Amino acid sequence: MLDPIPLAASFGTGGGEVSGDVLVAKNIFQLPSSGDAGATISQLLFDGSYFVGLKAAKAYQSLAQKSIQQSRIQTVDNVTKAYYLVLITQERIMRLNSSIATLDSTVRQSRQMYANGFIEKIDLDRLEVSLNNLLSDKTKFDSGLDISKMLLKFQMGMPIEEPINASDTLALNSSESVLLKGTKANYNERIEYALLENQKILQNLDLKNVKAGYYPSISAFATGGYTRQDVKFVNLFQYKWYSYALLGVNMNIPIFDGFGKHYKGQQKKLELRKTENLMIALKNTIDMQVRQSEITVNNAIRTLEVQQKNMDLATNVSRVVKIKYAEGVGTNIEVTNAEDALRDAQTNYYNALYDLLVAQLDYKKALGTLVTE
Repeated sequence: MLDPIPLAASFGTGGGEVSGDVLVAKNIFQLPSSGDAGATISQLLFDGSYFVGLKAAKAYQSLAQKSIQQSRIQTVDNVTKAYYLVLITQERIMRLNSSIATLDSTVRQSRQMYANGFIEKIDLDRLEVSLNNLLSDKTKFDSGLDISKMLLKFQMGMPIEEPINASDTLALNSSESVLLKGTKANYNERIEYALLENQKILQNLDLKNVKAGYYPSISAFATGGYTRQDVKFVNLFQYKWYSYALLGVNMNIPIFDGFGKHYKGQQKKLELRKTENLMIALKNTIDMQVRQSEITVNNAIRTLEVQQKNMDLATNVSRVVKIKYAEGVGTNIEVTNAEDALRDAQTNYYNALYDLLVAQLDYKKALGTLVTE
């Protein structure tokens, strides 16, 4: 609607003055009441940061899986060592029970010999002291077995009060007793190295994301709806509404950010270089760990072989001495000394066996083969 409005105006020219009436048009663009119902949709066409973010999401998913794998490796290591301790303790108790049964038979025989006057009281006392020592050791090992089982249940996440039995027996395969030499480490098998590689990927993506800030972003949009204007509000719903539609493209072009992205990019490059240096240092560490674990396994194998021979010899000596004593051609001192030597030999053997099992476990861990998918 155009309404003429009279306006008085004067214009000065030189030494005179001109006056007159001027009509100015007043344009009213919107009526007092209006209504609009519409919708707008948009679609991103190009944004460097968005596409980098998609790749980062996959990298973070891989990182989460590797972190779970790392926890699994540590759990397997802890549970296996606790399980070996249970098996070792059980076998020691079995051998100890056998020694107790044999010595108890000798003590009962000695009591009869003492009653018949063939040996002195001190000879019988020495044998009973040895038997009591074995019984005391058995009590300690029984308690140690309970503690070992509690540790195993703790590592497995089981309730402490829930019963558990280990039915396996310790038996080393011939391949597990072969001396190791010059094993090459596969760095990609180590979860620590894989985590650093994943970290490097994420840092590269961070750097690309900073660089993507220099690129424009483009999006398309579409807007449509219905509208109406009227002098009175009640008329908005009594007459026809008029449709409208609009299609377009938006482009956002970064111009200047005060060198913020430049310095942020330099920081990301420095973080990336640190990770690369860590990966180089970890390679050296892995090589050292593999070599050390090789040496430890080889030493444990040799030690176990020696302790196996010692235990076999001590077992045979104890058997012969007891036979000689039963036939009256041996002394009780020989029996007690043989029992002490056998007990020490068994202790050394089982300690060497456990050391070898743990060394082999650490060797697999150093190679990254402790847990396979």
